[in-house]
Amino acid sequence: MKWQATTILARLGKAVGLRRKWRDSSSIRRAMRLAQRASEGEMPAAWFRAYERALAALNEEDRFRFTKLTVDLDPSALDVAQRGLASGAPSSAVFGLIRAWKDLTDAERELALGPVREAKEGPVVLAGAPARQMDDTTCGAAAMAIMLMVGDPFVGIWVASGRSFFHYLPPEVARIPRRAWMMTPQERWEGLQKSIHVDTVRRGFLLLVPWPKSLGTPPWRVDNHTRFLGLRFHGGIVDDTDETDLDAMITRATAALIDGIPVPIYASGDSSRGLDTVVPRHVVLLTHILDGGFLAYEPASAAQHFVSERQLREGGKGLDALGHWSHISWMVLPKAKPNA
Repeated sequence: MKWQATTILARLGKAVGLRRKWRDSSSIRRAMRLAQRASEGEMPAAWFRAYERALAALNEEDRFRFTKLTVDLDPSALDVAQRGLASGAPSSAVFGLIRAWKDLTDAERELALGPVREAKEGPVVLAGAPARQMDDTTCGAAAMAIMLMVGDPFVGIWVASGRSFFHYLPPEVARIPRRAWMMTPQERWEGLQKSIHVDTVRRGFLLLVPWPKSLGTPPWRVDNHTRFLGLRFHGGIVDDTDETDLDAMITRATAALIDGIPVPIYASGDSSRGLDTVVPRHVVLLTHILDGGFLAYEPASAAQHFVSERQLREGGKGLDALGHWSHISWMVLPKAKPNA
């Protein structure tokens, strides 16, 4: 009989009365309510709510300057300016980006707008460099880096050209040693992956000692190291042999994506492929909702692939969208506020 480690853990947890809050009916209802309000225009998407909070936090002078600088921007430039402010960057860097927008290269503008903004299958390219994981251990770091660029235009611009504004560098870039600063988009993309990977495996085992780098990114470090619009995240085991888990997973992922929040998921194999495949092995990033399923950025192929709800429910066969793995075993979700 085929089995997966996450299935066993989920069933053991259920047997001893442990709750997995991400699949509670109350949590699902909150997520659905938030998504419905966003889809019906009753409230803006997550990035715009983050922008409004950041704008309100500015002093009166800086709010006036931001409004004055953005009043005549075209929609693309305005989107980048608002997401730049929402990212948590200092106002000086945001003002510098706005002033420099008309002089940015096409590659810089493209990545400032986001690397996976188009809902279509095909290669993901970063200023000419394939958005491929740099080695077998950095699928998690690559997925986190793409998610980071969706929410932070300063990271995308840096990958494209190395440019910064008023000496501001996002934390993941600032951690890269100066002697290792890269000259090409490919080198910067790999440097960003390495920075994220090193940080996520540090104190990765019980928050006390480093997680072995050769084992990739531990699932419980993706949730608390994912930087996106100031949101908090939590991870959860998925038992894809349980219809309740699958229904909850699809509903929660759909709600997050409607709200503009990508969803990292871990894929695995099962015992039929060997004992080393029964644990979470590969990270992909759900980026868009399409009819009957999702679009996922898969870092080994540096591409977005479609995966249907039916395929997720059936499992058992290697899927392109999951890097040729067959089961969902872990997902990372935004924490829903009780009043959402």
